[in-house]
Amino acid sequence: MRTSDWLNATPEQKNLWRIASALIAWNTITPIYYEGAVAGSEFVTYAATKLYICLDLVLNVNFSGATVNAASLATYDIANAQKSSSYLNFPVWDTTAAALKYNAPELLCQNIWFSRITVVTYIFMKFNGYRLTII
Repeated sequence: MRTSDWLNATPEQKNLWRIASALIAWNTITPIYYEGAVAGSEFVTYAATKLYICLDLVLNVNFSGATVNAASLATYDIANAQKSSSYLNFPVWDTTAAALKYNAPELLCQNIWFSRITVVTYIFMKFNGYRLTII
């Protein structure tokens, strides 16, 4: 770890750093704290020159009520292949529309790495972590 930010890291975060930084040859590490819309953010666009080390990720739908689509998060590896997906939904029956809908609570992820993400239904995110620029 080349930065003093990692001195007080948890054992899980130190392991994450060792695994993620060993995957690639990188030349810069940039701390990132982002709160805002998922759409249009740098996290949804793939580039072969970046890898994110995420200490905390929070996704939410930013409103209350049921949605037609189930909420999900997918993360991708450095080859742009899907490596994981998460679903956190509670199906509810909408008696007015006579249809199945979903309540999607906040999705919280800690200590993950990815090159990009895709989301369904979630519109707001909070990211705390680092971007490695790949050589």
